[in-house]
Amino acid sequence: MEVPDSLAALIVAGGTGTRLGADRPKQLLPLEGRPVLAHTIDRFLDYRHDLYVMVVLHPSLLQDWPSFVAEHFAEKQRPRIQACTGGKERTESVQSGLDALKEWGLPPHALVAIHDAVRPFIDDNFLERGFNMAKELGNATAGVPVKSSLRMRTKTGSKAVDRSLFFHVQTPQIFRLAEIADCYRNRDLNAVFTDDASLAESLGMVIHLFEGHYDNIKITTPDDLYVAQQILLKNKNRKVTS
Repeated sequence: MEVPDSLAALIVAGGTGTRLGADRPKQLLPLEGRPVLAHTIDRFLDYRHDLYVMVVLHPSLLQDWPSFVAEHFAEKQRPRIQACTGGKERTESVQSGLDALKEWGLPPHALVAIHDAVRPFIDDNFLERGFNMAKELGNATAGVPVKSSLRMRTKTGSKAVDRSLFFHVQTPQIFRLAEIADCYRNRDLNAVFTDDASLAESLGMVIHLFEGHYDNIKITTPDDLYVAQQILLKNKNRKVTS
């Protein structure tokens, strides 16, 4: 266990999530009686007592944020949690969150874990792997090996490719605050980036992968919510029997 640097989590929760067909955004749906977003924040708060959390919210959710924090987090935890307003696209939301972290006083060398609000199944070992790699190499992106056989389309049909070369990318994706903020500030505004690593790579950064976990699912559909409930139950049973 190392990681003595300044640490922060930037949790992207700026969507209003309609794919689940629920009456609220997916990050606020209950998972065993507690909102998914609260579970996700818990994981970071529990990892280190000096880690700070910035949550990027849709403007429509910001008004209810103080009551959300008061309901779901202990008084001593609340100073470590803040929120800011996101933008129309994910890239705008992340940039807003990075600016808010700088305004909060986080130093340029701080390690920032950018994470999806609807991935609540990270743990201490997971975060330690990522932060230690980022400290050593400058960045770290979670990923897991592809399990299925892969084929690539060609002009005449398709061909098999070596699946050992490919990974499913997850979050968190961890960077130095100043470096990733520069990447967002200088990004190609006409390009579409699905994650932070792709954006940073487009500006010349070499991206390093660390071992993620297959339980680190992103809850976006009703099936995902069912799977999440099973993962939570499995983790509870594991704690009881350990």
